[in-house]
Amino acid sequence: MMKRALQVILALAIVSIFIINPIAAATSQGLEWGFVNGDRFDFTLTDPGAGINEQMYMDIITMPALAIPDPLTDWFAIPVPAVGIWWANGTTCSYSGIFVGLGAVGGKKAVPIGNYTHLWALVNVELTGETQEESANVWGIKWTVDINSTHEFGVTATYAKADGFLAEFNYGITQTSNDEVTLLIDVTRNNIPSGLDTNYIIQLIQENMLLVGAGVVILVLLVVVCKKK
Repeated sequence: MMKRALQVILALAIVSIFIINPIAAATSQGLEWGFVNGDRFDFTLTDPGAGINEQMYMDIITMPALAIPDPLTDWFAIPVPAVGIWWANGTTCSYSGIFVGLGAVGGKKAVPIGNYTHLWALVNVELTGETQEESANVWGIKWTVDINSTHEFGVTATYAKADGFLAEFNYGITQTSNDEVTLLIDVTRNNIPSGLDTNYIIQLIQENMLLVGAGVVILVLLVVVCKKK
């Protein structure tokens, strides 16, 4: 009986070593959050018409209270984190109109990482006139509508593949004959990470270090006890 109990405890100890915080665990569709509470993202805000070129940042005030649905079948069912918007000096950014038009491309400042093919399939059902924007480091959505025979209005939002947070948001008018763009608003992230966010992986390991350490200690103690038996 004692040997059986030790085997059970040993198995639980091994499992505990590999336990990861549930918030960070990927769904069956490979979706997970790529940021954590308190993360900060620095941006440059430009509004050429108003002569504005300012530094600002956004941060994660609180993570979503609800887990990412599994399976996720609705773009608008993606939980929303609370995001703060600040000028570089730490005062609240109340600049009116900064994210006017974000709703045209899905309305999100952050999305889960891990399966952008699935996210595109979801948002593509909800919007009309949109195209997918993708490169090695970002994924996003562009929406355009003709103003007249020579100009179109467009809105673009892209997200860093490494963490899922906004990489760039802009809207403006394009002269279709030569693709010349007149931006009305542009919010661009200062440092867009590569597709693999090693800092997030390190932070995740650090946050679970106590759990991993406890599992290792239990495992060593049980090995010693089993040898004595």
